[in-house]
Amino acid sequence: MNDYQLVRSEIASFIGTSISEWDPRTKSDVTSAIRRGINSVVHNSANHQWTWMRPEHRFTTADGQRRYPLPADFEQVIDHISFDGDNYQHPPVLQLPSSRLQQLYSEYPGTGVPANFAWEPRTHDGTTEQVQELVLHPTPDGTYELVMLYQAGPIRDLTSDRPYFPGGPEHLELFISACLAQAESIFMDGPMTDRQDQFRAELAAAISRDYRRSPRNLGPMKGHRVQDWFRWKLQTQHEGHVDSV
Repeated sequence: MNDYQLVRSEIASFIGTSISEWDPRTKSDVTSAIRRGINSVVHNSANHQWTWMRPEHRFTTADGQRRYPLPADFEQVIDHISFDGDNYQHPPVLQLPSSRLQQLYSEYPGTGVPANFAWEPRTHDGTTEQVQELVLHPTPDGTYELVMLYQAGPIRDLTSDRPYFPGGPEHLELFISACLAQAESIFMDGPMTDRQDQFRAELAAAISRDYRRSPRNLGPMKGHRVQDWFRWKLQTQHEGHVDSV
């Protein structure tokens, strides 16, 4: 049983009406409860930014290609883009406004080691979902391994085609609890149960676990000059630690 089937089954048990007996209004209300439940976790009252909403994206450049597709759930790059593998000696690729990147390209349309990036919406004809693309400058003069963390965008509704909550199995019970709390507010006319309290307690515990996974330091570029990044990278690669920068 996938997440979508499980949460619908839990809601059916909670409201006392089997799925086969749901009328159009009930189906709509259940969909709303699931949507609102997801939103109450992702955009929670504590304003906690989940680590699992900041996935990693890796891609390889090609000689002469400056535009690259971004993940469908892409919202924004977190900080900068780093070189990986044999290319680690290059400094990070830093973000610029799209208009500034275009100006630089008009001044220097040649190739080189990427130093800056921007992202832009792809041309959209309405037949598919519009997505974003990454633009590099200078245009890469060869193959480079690049890696970045990005903020994932809005969570879609759960459906039979997209049947899993974000965050993995570890957060399944949290999302189900959130959806049941929302179902209570939609379907219950009488006194409330303790579903809201259960959800708040599970949310607090999940945030505490996720916080312990969060880095206390967002990276070597914070508070350091760009040229210092080389020493930091070389020390971490060859010594395994940083004594001072």
